[in-house]
Amino acid sequence: MFSPRKALPAPTAQDFGFPYTPYEIQAQLMQELFLVLERKQIGIFESPTGTGKSLTLTCGALTWLQQHEQLVRAELMQRIEQVQAELELLERESAQATDWITAQSETQSQRQELQQLQRLRSLLQEKEQQLQQMRERRKTQRRAARKAQQLLTEHIAEEATPELDSDDDDDDEEQQAQTELEQQQPERFRDVQIFYCSRTHSQLTQIVSELRKTPHGKNVRCVCLGSRQQLCVNAQVRRLNSVALMNERCLDMARAKAAPAQPNKKPRLAATALKLSRCSFKSSVPLQQLQDALLCEPLDIEELAQEGASCGGCAYYASRQAQPQAQLVLLPYALLLQRSAREQLGLQLSGAVIIIDEAHNLLDTIAQLHSAELNVEQLQLAREQLSGYKQRYVQRLSSANLLRLNQLLFVVRRLLQLLESSQASRLLRTYELTAEGDFFNIDLVALLQFCERTRFAQKLQGYAKQLQSEPQPSENRAPPLTLLQRLATQHQQRLEHTKKRKLETEQQAAPPPAVRQPLLPSPLRPLLAFLSTLTSAAADGRVLLQPAAGSFKYLLLNPAEHFADILSQARALIIAGGTMQPTQELTAQLFQACPERIVQRFYSHVVPADAVLPFVVPTGPTGASLCFNYAQRATPAMLQELSMLLQNLCNVLPAGVVCFLPSYGYLDTVYAQLERSGVLARIAQRKRIFRESAGQAVEQLLQQYADAIQDSSGALLLSVVGGKLSEGLNFADNLGRGVIVVGLPYPNRNSPELQERMRHLDATLAAGAGSEYYENLCMKAVNQCIGRSVRHIRDYACVYLLDERYASAKIQQKLPAWIAHQLVVASGGFGNVQASTVRFFKSKQT
Repeated sequence: MFSPRKALPAPTAQDFGFPYTPYEIQAQLMQELFLVLERKQIGIFESPTGTGKSLTLTCGALTWLQQHEQLVRAELMQRIEQVQAELELLERESAQATDWITAQSETQSQRQELQQLQRLRSLLQEKEQQLQQMRERRKTQRRAARKAQQLLTEHIAEEATPELDSDDDDDDEEQQAQTELEQQQPERFRDVQIFYCSRTHSQLTQIVSELRKTPHGKNVRCVCLGSRQQLCVNAQVRRLNSVALMNERCLDMARAKAAPAQPNKKPRLAATALKLSRCSFKSSVPLQQLQDALLCEPLDIEELAQEGASCGGCAYYASRQAQPQAQLVLLPYALLLQRSAREQLGLQLSGAVIIIDEAHNLLDTIAQLHSAELNVEQLQLAREQLSGYKQRYVQRLSSANLLRLNQLLFVVRRLLQLLESSQASRLLRTYELTAEGDFFNIDLVALLQFCERTRFAQKLQGYAKQLQSEPQPSENRAPPLTLLQRLATQHQQRLEHTKKRKLETEQQAAPPPAVRQPLLPSPLRPLLAFLSTLTSAAADGRVLLQPAAGSFKYLLLNPAEHFADILSQARALIIAGGTMQPTQELTAQLFQACPERIVQRFYSHVVPADAVLPFVVPTGPTGASLCFNYAQRATPAMLQELSMLLQNLCNVLPAGVVCFLPSYGYLDTVYAQLERSGVLARIAQRKRIFRESAGQAVEQLLQQYADAIQDSSGALLLSVVGGKLSEGLNFADNLGRGVIVVGLPYPNRNSPELQERMRHLDATLAAGAGSEYYENLCMKAVNQCIGRSVRHIRDYACVYLLDERYASAKIQQKLPAWIAHQLVVASGGFGNVQASTVRFFKSKQT
């Protein structure tokens, strides 16, 4: 990687390749982003939902990358010419110098620099040549596909099997061979890569769609990374019931040799051979074709999987192989924020640009990804499988491996004993757990390395699978039979079985065939994940021991430790979201070591100031104060006020109204009150009523809600703060003309996890940091709900914050700026709220 010395100035708004005329805040965001990337800073950007944030970030980053690559090439060539001229001058001077030792030293230094620069130029030219060859191959493939698409598909299907004899990828093991593969790769020129991550694949799909609208979409090398669950097209792998089992089967088939079925074998044996055969989608020619397609045009996850199925190539491995040559890499949070996932994918963050979109819950996401839970059922199953494995293979294990296996079995047994002997839930430091479990003297790091090196989790899973398919032996097993005796016994058993089967058929209908029990995921993987957390620094986390629930849970308290690698390696880091405020805890916990690099920008909404009318409603229709805290929200008086308030608002709000309540339990309580009081029936005369339930598939609910709005005068949707409907969904236009937030949704303060996190923040940051964190959790959830209201520049809506506590200045400071600036505190009574609502929507109709 070559680093230029010249600094790039920020372009004008028209030079970013934005597909539309950018709004002022979009132009500002692109220019600020450009400067942050150029100056190697950390940018925290808040751009309200509906302002085209993702497209703005993409255009700004790709414009900087394009100009940076042009500058690198120009300055590299210029620097070579400059060093060559300096070297010639030094050689002439050294020929006449009296101090020839100093002159030779300076000349030698220049020669070394020239050699390094020439080597970089050679690698750059080689890379450009490879990319040109790739584009030519892709053009040839497209021409061939247009001429004979059906013939090409049949040809690929016929040729896929013979290529299985290739042994090029027999050692493809993610956990074991990644370092070896990196060492074997030839030296290459590295450009700056942009890693763009978001929460879900659907959000990344939207980015690909927006990218195609820009001039960058025609030239950028974009790769979207995903798991086997999204990308695998092999039917044998896709039909498995868990991601862990899919990973196991894929690795088995990747290492398997070609085993063409033999015609003289019985069907059962042929089917067995097929299961162990090498995956046909990993042959080299389709993989190369798919890799070329990836790098020549942006494809989202679904299109990548479809392209893999059509050309007969594995989309999962093709995306991994194409990733080092990509300029823009799209990936979900988990693949970037976990070191193990980055190592498996071969992501090189050194000198890269990292953009984390939808980052309002970044701290919680890091904590969740690096926490681990282990329950008693997993421990018991692990104990059984480990004991059986040891008993079967004890004669084949080396003394060192047998020692590690015994240690692992000992840890499992001690953890089970600890659960059985404990009476109440408690929080332990990692060293306290190992001391109470009496395995403090076992080197857990060495034990984990043994499991990784030998791929023991997969071996144990294979043993469990074999054990499940075998008949279970009796405790009083008969002595071994000779071959003839065994054959005679089997023949007699078949005859008896045939007679018995015939008799049963005559008497009654044949019983249904036995259902094969699905193979459970390996219990060793969650065990190893939990043991891995015990090797971290004791101050960074706690273990929650819950005897009643029969589980151990590791809680990460210091996310900075797991984010340090990303922060130190990346050239620049962009943290963006629609509701980033408050950001104090984010900067204090992740960027405390480099405050000078932080740049924070908060932008207003693109909608006009009169497009949103937000209210703080401190009193109900009867004039009673509204306070929906945990102690008062379920009282008859408060439920009655809320019922009347919902009825009155539904009378004046057109189209769709979304009401967010603090919890599913409280939603059920409110719904029951609406039924008892008759308010539900009165609201139903004007609007159809829908409600969210825990674990419900929201797509069908949203469709019914949208249909009701289109077919009638409107609908009311009762939802939950923090539920699936409160984040990432679009209630644009008539779907959300009114957004109601009931109370302040504070989490349960008595939760042991929350209490420990608050104590940790008070101890490590400052007194009161825990309470600040507690309040921020609530306000971030509220801000997400508010963000559902206005989704584009022509949208408009009313927002109602129902609680007298919203009138506090401290609370209002943590609301989005575009809401806080226009907030109306309805101190004159609820009648003024209704009247203002009527005038607001009447003005939008004229």
